[in-house]
Amino acid sequence: MTHPADRTAEADRQRGTRPDRRGTVLGTGWSAAGLVGLIALGLPRTVLADLGIVLPESSWVYYLLALTPFAVWLVLAVGRRTATPVRDYLVAGALYGLSLVIVHELFWNVGTSLGHTLPPSVLEPAGGYASPLRELIPHGYAFGIAMLIGLGVGLVVALVAALSALVRRAARR
Repeated sequence: MTHPADRTAEADRQRGTRPDRRGTVLGTGWSAAGLVGLIALGLPRTVLADLGIVLPESSWVYYLLALTPFAVWLVLAVGRRTATPVRDYLVAGALYGLSLVIVHELFWNVGTSLGHTLPPSVLEPAGGYASPLRELIPHGYAFGIAMLIGLGVGLVVALVAALSALVRRAARR
């Protein structure tokens, strides 16, 4: 059984046309605006938490800012038709993780930002090293956690999107 994208590519070859990839980003089915919009949904919580304006797990506002973006991702994963659901959401997740890294780095030395609230389990071992390694360990930790969050979200939503695509295909038969 061939994948729908393979059938489309074969039809394009037979017609002598190229697949239409205008407006897509990084081999995904996302337009640049769609991908940026999806990633931007999670940034208000990150910025406000890093600035100490909305403290983590402090109120319904925090939970609204934290959970709404992922609810939107899941709704899109279920309802959006794409030939590459896994790639689409893994790329989105990786870029979301990078956006978290950028925000955390921008606000590293601001008030109650991530740079001032790292767990002691990270800061204590870093203190045993000489500069510059002492400063790089907390940044590396923050990078790793942000990327795990982004890729984790991307993977979960990618699996939901792939499952939704399978259910849609089975329903058409």
